[in-house]
Amino acid sequence: MRIETAEPRVWDLRWSLLFVAAGVLLVPWIVVLAVVQPRVAPVGDLALAAGGATAAIAVGLLASAVLVLTGSRFLVLTTSATATVALCTGFFHVVTGTASNPRAAAFATLLVVAPVALLCVLAARRGPGGSATVDRLLAVLFVLGAVAAALAWARAAAAGFDAQYAHHLKLAWVVLDVAEAAVLLTTAAALRWHPARVPAAAAASGALLCCDVWFNVVGAVGEARTAAIQMAFVSLPLAVVAFLLGVRAVGRAR
Repeated sequence: MRIETAEPRVWDLRWSLLFVAAGVLLVPWIVVLAVVQPRVAPVGDLALAAGGATAAIAVGLLASAVLVLTGSRFLVLTTSATATVALCTGFFHVVTGTASNPRAAAFATLLVVAPVALLCVLAARRGPGGSATVDRLLAVLFVLGAVAAALAWARAAAAGFDAQYAHHLKLAWVVLDVAEAAVLLTTAAALRWHPARVPAAAAASGALLCCDVWFNVVGAVGEARTAAIQMAFVSLPLAVVAFLLGVRAVGRAR
């Protein structure tokens, strides 16, 4: 079901310019990262980083289960954000190789993350108000996805988070920031030209910005963590704006 919205208002255009500026300003930062970011660096609290990301995915899935059963239009927000967090978490876990057995961990991660992300994307595109049978099936799948995410984290915790270094960090952060710039610009375009796409784009932007802050702060040590905390004062307010714009867009939908 498509969400029909009113024409963009003046403030939508102004917010669009903010997201354009944020996306464009990331480009020189990406260049700097490609030059100065080390490939390997010490890691911080891996258990907290993985546990927090897994908790976010599980909460997003359970919230989506409730929203799909109640026919809420806010389902597009939770599913878009959860898919983004799942993909970001899986990407970092696979690329940085911080597990005790990186290949086995990569396979296990993809086995959970890929179906969760696909389920969320399909649910976001479908929207609320469909067949009651399909809604119940989606709710069951959301709950099963949350359980699978929790079990995957428990298995990883049992194996231990004893890695001292993260690998391929230059690739990981450059790809993440390229994706971040892309979703910010997509949100700007949605605000300007495609109001019906604002909820999904804004939720993805907010979620990706939060993931950036979370992995950057929790996964870093020493001066790198201090710098990450400082950058969070830019990223988190923008994430809040993105989420609020998504909520407002859903509330304004007809």
